[in-house]
Amino acid sequence: MEPLRALIRGRLLSRRDLLRLGPFAAGALGLGCRPGAPAPAARAPGGGRISGSIVGASHRIGHRLRDGGFPEPQQTREVPVVIVGGGMAGLSAGWKLAGSGMHDFVLLELEAQPGGNARWGENAVSAYPWGAHYVPVPGAEATAVRELLDEMGMVREHGPDGEPIYDARHLCHAPQERLFFHGQWRDEISARALLDAGDTGAVAALAAFDGQVRRYSDYRDARGRRAFALPRAASTTDAEIVALDRLSMRDYFDRAGWSSERLRWYVDYCCRDDYGCTLDTTSAWAGWHYFCSRPAGAEYLTWPEGNGRIVRHYMARLAEQVRTGMLVYRLRPALDAAGAPAPDGGVEVDALDTTSDTAVRFRARHVVYALPRFTARRVIENYPPAGAPSEEFTYCPWMVANLTVDRLPDGAAWDNVLYDSPSVGYVVATHQDLRTTPGASVLTYYLPLTPPNPEVARAWMLERSWDDWVALIFADLIQAHPEIESLVSNVDVMLWGHAMIRPVPGFLWGAARRAERRHGAIRFAHSDMSGLSLFEEAQYHGVRAAEELLRALGHPHASSLPPAADT
Repeated sequence: MEPLRALIRGRLLSRRDLLRLGPFAAGALGLGCRPGAPAPAARAPGGGRISGSIVGASHRIGHRLRDGGFPEPQQTREVPVVIVGGGMAGLSAGWKLAGSGMHDFVLLELEAQPGGNARWGENAVSAYPWGAHYVPVPGAEATAVRELLDEMGMVREHGPDGEPIYDARHLCHAPQERLFFHGQWRDEISARALLDAGDTGAVAALAAFDGQVRRYSDYRDARGRRAFALPRAASTTDAEIVALDRLSMRDYFDRAGWSSERLRWYVDYCCRDDYGCTLDTTSAWAGWHYFCSRPAGAEYLTWPEGNGRIVRHYMARLAEQVRTGMLVYRLRPALDAAGAPAPDGGVEVDALDTTSDTAVRFRARHVVYALPRFTARRVIENYPPAGAPSEEFTYCPWMVANLTVDRLPDGAAWDNVLYDSPSVGYVVATHQDLRTTPGASVLTYYLPLTPPNPEVARAWMLERSWDDWVALIFADLIQAHPEIESLVSNVDVMLWGHAMIRPVPGFLWGAARRAERRHGAIRFAHSDMSGLSLFEEAQYHGVRAAEELLRALGHPHASSLPPAADT
C-alpha cells in the first residue's frame, strides 16, 4: 500500500500533478486525515484476511486499437446487420430488431459478459452491480422503457388513467437513503437535510433553488414539450432553455447569488453521481435536467444485480446473436474482388476473436456502431469525414468496488452517502431481500474521478494497485463505520476508464454532439449521442438505430419511440 500512503502524504505527486488532478487529488489527500479518521495502516487490508482483486474491464485488450498489428481475416461471413458493442445501446438495438421478427444479425462484444456499465457480478452471498444499479419509474416520454418494463413483468396492472402500476417487489424498499453528516446519519440525501434553521441565507437560497426546479418542471413550449425530458430527444429546443448549456452549474449558482456551501455540495454530489462531473464541469442544462426531467417523488426500480437485470432479460432473447470476446478493429466500405467499392454497398467489419487470436470478417449491409464515440476514429476507416466538427467527447473514469461483508453496517439504507467525500457512497445489494434475520451482504462503492482533465485521472487510476484501492475505500468509510475493516471479507475492484460521457458546458447543444448520426451504412447508437450516460438515453438511441434499419430493410414494425424534437 506504499504508493497510496505516499499519495496521501503528498510525496508521489508534485504540486503540478496535484493541480492537474484537482478535486479528486484534494479528496484523496483528505481521506484518512480528518479528525477521528486514522490514516490507512501500514499492513495488508484486514491483516491479510481480506481477499479480492482488480477484475476488469479489458483495458489492455481494448488498447490494442492504438497499437494496431492485427492479423488479416481468414474467413468471411455474410450477414445483413452487425451491431458493434454489447452495452445497453447495442443490446437495445438487438432487442428491437428481434422483437420485430428480424433475427438475421450478429452483435459483437469485447468483454466476456455483455452489458457495458450495467454488468454485474455474483458470489455466494448475492448478485451485485458493477455500475448502473437502478431505473427511475419512467415518465410518459420514455415509451420504450415502459414497453421493456412491461415485457419484463415489472408492471402489475394499469390504473384508470392508463398509467402503469409497478410491482412493489421491484420498487426500492424503505429505508431508501441516508446521509452521514457531522458525525450522524440523516434519513434523507438532500440539501434540506443539511441546512440549519438558523442559517437564513442558506434557507433562502434553497427556497429559490426549489422554486426554479418547479418552474423548469412546469415549463411547456408551444408544442407542449417539457424543458427537460427523458429521453432528451423529447425536450424543448426553445432558445432560453438551450442557452443553459453555455453555462456551468457553478456559473448558474454564481449568477443567482446562491452561495450556500451545503446547497452547492448537494448539487455537486448530484452532478458527480449522475454525470461524473462537478459543479464546475457540468453544463447547467444537464444540471437542471437531473432535477427536472423526472416527476417529483419518482420511485426507483432496483434489483440485487442492478441494471444487470435488464441485461439478463435482453440476453434471454439475444443469446444466439451475441458473440463475446470479439474486438472490432476495422470498419470500411465493402470491396469487390478487384478491391473497388462493392456495387451493392455495405460494410466490412473485421474483428479479432480474443480467445483464439484469429480474425474474422463480416460483410454487412448495415452496421449499428454502439461503442463510445472516441473509439470511432481508431475503428472506422476515414472517420471523421473532412469538414466534420472536431470531436469533443470526453469521459469520466470511475472506480467501483464490491465489498462482501459479514453483516451490514448498523442502520444501512439502500443508498448511503458521506458528506464531503470524494466518493458518492455505497448501495446495498441485498436491500430488496425480504429476509427478517440479518446476515452477510455486498456493498457496492462508487468513486468517480472528477478532475478537469480526465486523462490524468485515467492514467492515475490504472497505476493503482488493489491494496491502494482497498486502503482508499477504508479510509473513506471508516469515518462513518469505524468497524468497517472487521466486517469485510472480500473486495473486488472494477476500473472503468471511459465510464460516462461528460456533459461539460457547450457540449450537449454543440456541433460535435449534434453532428451526423450516420457515416455511410454505419449508424451510431450510444448514450454519447445524447451526452448523458443514462439508461433511458442508451436505450433510445439503440432502438432509434434499429428502427431506422428496419425501415431501410422494408421490415414491418411498430415504433417504440415518442415523437422526437431533437436527436
